[in-house]
Amino acid sequence: MNPQPSWQHQVRVEPDRRIVLISGEIDVNGADHLLDLLSQTINAAQRVDVDMSAVQFMDSTVIGALITARNTATAAGRQLVVTNPSRTARRVLGITGVLDALSPTSA
Repeated sequence: MNPQPSWQHQVRVEPDRRIVLISGEIDVNGADHLLDLLSQTINAAQRVDVDMSAVQFMDSTVIGALITARNTATAAGRQLVVTNPSRTARRVLGITGVLDALSPTSA
């Protein structure tokens, strides 16, 4: 009983960070995989940008995965931020009050 994934990801390696591009519809069926992916990426870079520009749907389990990954990164002295959230992702993150916590801070 493993439904077809309705989301995709791509990891782009840059000298100072990793960019994880997420696209599609991600929910409870993909949240654990997302958390595993982000955890592995955190171990490989000082900064991880989660580009959510192509996210069409997300539920609260995805928010939990993002917050857990951000906390893991912070505990390891690293940084995880959400960049370019789609209108849908921005709305969900904003309504739940976590958009600022996941957004990059200006230097």
